[in-house]
Amino acid sequence: MQKNNEITGWQLFFLIIQTQIGVGVLSLPKDVSVEAGRDAWISLIIAGIAVQLVLFVFLWFLMRAGEISYFDIIIQSFGKVAGKLFVCFYIIYFIYILTVSSITFTKILAEWIYMDTPRELLTMLFLLPAAYCAGSKISHVARFSMIVSVLLPVMILLLIPVYSSPEFIHFFPIGSEGSSAILKGLKASILAYIGFEAFLYFSKYVKSNRQKELKKAAFSTSFVLLFYLFLIVSTQLYFHLEEIVVVPYAVLYILKSLSFIIVERIDLIFLTIWIVVALTSFINYLFIAAEETKILFKLKDSHWAIAFMITIVFTVSIFIDEKQSIIQLQSFVTYAAAVFTIIIPLAALIIYLIFRKGHTT
Repeated sequence: MQKNNEITGWQLFFLIIQTQIGVGVLSLPKDVSVEAGRDAWISLIIAGIAVQLVLFVFLWFLMRAGEISYFDIIIQSFGKVAGKLFVCFYIIYFIYILTVSSITFTKILAEWIYMDTPRELLTMLFLLPAAYCAGSKISHVARFSMIVSVLLPVMILLLIPVYSSPEFIHFFPIGSEGSSAILKGLKASILAYIGFEAFLYFSKYVKSNRQKELKKAAFSTSFVLLFYLFLIVSTQLYFHLEEIVVVPYAVLYILKSLSFIIVERIDLIFLTIWIVVALTSFINYLFIAAEETKILFKLKDSHWAIAFMITIVFTVSIFIDEKQSIIQLQSFVTYAAAVFTIIIPLAALIIYLIFRKGHTT
């Protein structure tokens, strides 16, 4: 029988997927196309393969590190003082990601359907359910991610009408943008995959048949790659490149132009599903941040940590409403993510395996 503090490999698989597919999924086609043009799909594939390879590297390291949490590895690799300092930086990074997610979520809803609703209210309605769910046990959070993942095929089905009259000419000539444009598109593409590092944080909860179960979860980014590829191909089949680079949320504009006899505003159905998906990503990040705060400061539970983080996110969110300020806040994500999802993890895992493993008990 599965324990409350334990998850299976498939649950970890869906936890990673739901951490990756967050608020940025709607702006993905424009963000990548601005840099890579009609070859945006190539940049997306290259970035997805690169991230998947990094995830395999994480798997290889964790299988050799044994049953130890990632943050314990950091502390043992860099020493207690420096290690705990790194954990503090991680918590700050998580709060930053949560803030960006909250602001982006509220911005999209305010621009698309709730133009007259106070942003403070939209932010509060997003944060309160997240705080409630993040205070649950890991098994409950994992099951919620699994349930929400059922909605992803529905998002795909809503875009199927695009293929009734596809404009494949929009993809040709393939590679015409040049290698430099494709490489520029990698930055925006890799940003879309942020969340794959959840493999490191949640892996400590996989305890039964650990190596076998971790292998299942390691292929999660491949699923996300296929999902993103479908979205970006669908938008390129519908819009000219000149249109994609100016349309902020291409998928919503496509669905708004479609209608059926029974349902007229398909975009609202898609947006409703997206709200739940974006909320799930936020919950997963909040859970990690709160749990590590509880462990680091030896708190009785994570509820006070969640309340503290939600307060910070809400306060920052309601004071940042200018478009330029939001763009500046978002622009730092790529650099912060590179440090906390690739550089520090690889350094910590290498140091741990070379110097520290033999000294642990």
